[in-house]
Amino acid sequence: MEGGKRSSIKLGKASRTHATSIVLADRPIPETGHVSIVINVSARIAVSAEEARCKVDRFVHREISYLMRGEPPNLVVADRVYWRVPIVLTFPSYGSLGIVGSVDVDVESGELNVSADDIAEVQGRAQELAARSSPQTAPSG
Repeated sequence: MEGGKRSSIKLGKASRTHATSIVLADRPIPETGHVSIVINVSARIAVSAEEARCKVDRFVHREISYLMRGEPPNLVVADRVYWRVPIVLTFPSYGSLGIVGSVDVDVESGELNVSADDIAEVQGRAQELAARSSPQTAPSG
């Protein structure tokens, strides 16, 4: 940090806080050299990270597979602000096999941004991951 300056994010008053990563999407940065990032975004978070994860859980169980679940999301700041919830494939006897996709959840409305093509991609990645996994290669636990 140049000159001892620190970055800060003003979150306002809330009854509970939650540590999360914030992703700045679609922002080009140089591979090397000086970079200056100034963020001034205002959004009302009406849907918590946990609520977003639960919405994605219900969606993937109903629409894709009961062997998938949502993981804790990252807050993404782009043209809008949303939670990006990773989708993980799990097997009861092996545990979590890996991330097979993600679903974006609007922080204000709770609307899921997912298409039929997105679902097909998640299903394809899950099939590939399951095919590569065997009792010898799958993680335990």
